[in-house]
Amino acid sequence: MDHSARLSIKVGLLLVFLGLILIAIVSSCEKTINIQVQPYNGPVSIECMLVSGEVPILYLSRSTAYFSAQTNTQDLFIPDARVVISSSESRDTLATAMARDSFLCQPTYFYRGKLPTRQGLTYSLEVTYQGQVYRAQTTITQTKPTIAKVKYVSVFKDLYGEHEGVVVDFTDTPGQANAYRFEMRRTIDSSARKTETTFKSECNGANPFGVSEVGRAIYFDTGSGDGRPVSVTTEPTYTHHKGSFGVVYLQTMDPASGKFYDQLDRQKLATFNPFVEPVFLTSNIPGCMGVFGHFVRSEPVSFEFPE
Repeated sequence: MDHSARLSIKVGLLLVFLGLILIAIVSSCEKTINIQVQPYNGPVSIECMLVSGEVPILYLSRSTAYFSAQTNTQDLFIPDARVVISSSESRDTLATAMARDSFLCQPTYFYRGKLPTRQGLTYSLEVTYQGQVYRAQTTITQTKPTIAKVKYVSVFKDLYGEHEGVVVDFTDTPGQANAYRFEMRRTIDSSARKTETTFKSECNGANPFGVSEVGRAIYFDTGSGDGRPVSVTTEPTYTHHKGSFGVVYLQTMDPASGKFYDQLDRQKLATFNPFVEPVFLTSNIPGCMGVFGHFVRSEPVSFEFPE
């Protein structure tokens, strides 16, 4: 055996020996640590968007820790609060109510008012729960938008990737700061799934049921370029087939509320993408997490998926 072969064997044996030492060191460093989960007492969450001509709907829930097993609305809903929405013309005490989410196959709990809100009035919110009072105000001043055209694109690209989209063309309202959001109402059945997941409704079979989907992205007009033509493209929330029919609306909301929903969308994106900078939600209700604002819907426009 020549010198180079003996040297190679010695080097190989040395590497094996060093590897065994490293494994022993790493194994000796392993230690089981039991972490005691501390009680979580997060802020109350309130969501209430007034719509001119409709009775108020308010969602009130408890915040939970990230790994909490409480995930359904019945566990999170707060049923024993006092909720009042008032204006210079009325005082409306909201009562608990329930509706069925046919897609998720579970009930949804909320507070419902009795008096429709009106354009031009300032509304004050007062929620009393466990000795705490949460207050906020909003004035319904947004102008009803007008949809010029609704069309379809098979592929468009945004931060979530490439997907199909529904395009809404409209003209921005001049002289007013607005935030715009897409809304579609249509009928589906259990063959449909959410476009971003594989989740499908399992409780309805072939029986059709109605869904309402809103665009996750918010388009802002801060006053510059007032009155210009605008196109907003949104990925549908649920899958469809050729000939599926829907009704499209455009929401115009106050900029403060638009900011909240825009941050919510960006926070969701950061959860799915580790390379996106985290975003913190800015509540416009002091002392809790949430939003109290308003929006105005356009007149509906019929739409049919061409493919």
